[in-house]
Amino acid sequence: MTKQLDPAVVSSLGDAVRELEQQSCAEVVVEVRARSGSYAHADARFAAILAFAGLLVLLFSPWPVKAFWVAVDVAVLYAIGVAVGRRSDRLRRLLTTEADRAARVRTVATSVFFERGIGNLEKETGVLLYLSLLEKRIEVVPDHGVLKAVPHLQWNGIVNGATASRTATVDTLLVLIRALAPLLAQCLPGRAGDREELPDAPRFIAE
Repeated sequence: MTKQLDPAVVSSLGDAVRELEQQSCAEVVVEVRARSGSYAHADARFAAILAFAGLLVLLFSPWPVKAFWVAVDVAVLYAIGVAVGRRSDRLRRLLTTEADRAARVRTVATSVFFERGIGNLEKETGVLLYLSLLEKRIEVVPDHGVLKAVPHLQWNGIVNGATASRTATVDTLLVLIRALAPLLAQCLPGRAGDREELPDAPRFIAE
């Protein structure tokens, strides 16, 4: 699991947001999370598979094994499976459905939109760009003012290209910010007296 982002990547994201906001009155907030859920059920699934495989080996082993040690070995294998599952994004993706992962990302992105105060901006021009690394998905949550100002066809063309990706990374996020910049500058141009209400620096949450 990712514990931190490359400082150079964080700097590039922050610079891209600042450049966008110099041309537009939109407030772009970037949030990157290691995952959008605990996925304890995926860890339990892997542990159960490992424990069951161990049980089969013990049951059909040509060597006699006491019942007590069968129980102990199965319990130990289950614990090992949980520990391994917690450290492997690949296993969590393998043991969950794409629909489940997508729903978790959408739910967390929506909560982050309100948690970070993006929905409380004076001109309703906030945009959340949310990336979840385990799921490799991007969600874009714009406020009403943005959706009213931009042509839907152009907006959807840019946003859908990023959110449809199943292999999204921080590089995908950077490309998205740069693609949105000219559209937001055209439809929501910056004006004298605009004040920055939210920080430009991306936030990363490892857990």
